[in-house]
Amino acid sequence: MKTSNRVLLALGVGAASFIVAMTVIFCVKGAVPDTLIQYTLGAGGVEALLLAGIKISKVRAGKDGDGDSEEKEE
Repeated sequence: MKTSNRVLLALGVGAASFIVAMTVIFCVKGAVPDTLIQYTLGAGGVEALLLAGIKISKVRAGKDGDGDSEEKEE
């Protein structure tokens, strides 16, 4: 498994856990911690932007990263 896929998997698991935790907190307390939501989603967005930047730089450098390059097909 590639590193970027592992990071995306971790982001997905973290986001799902966060959604479950926020739902439980809302049901128990009756309120939503707005600051926590803002910072958590902001950090996830920054991480996604960094991964996109890495992918774009690899594509521009000529490395697909998908394993479908012409060199491997020959």
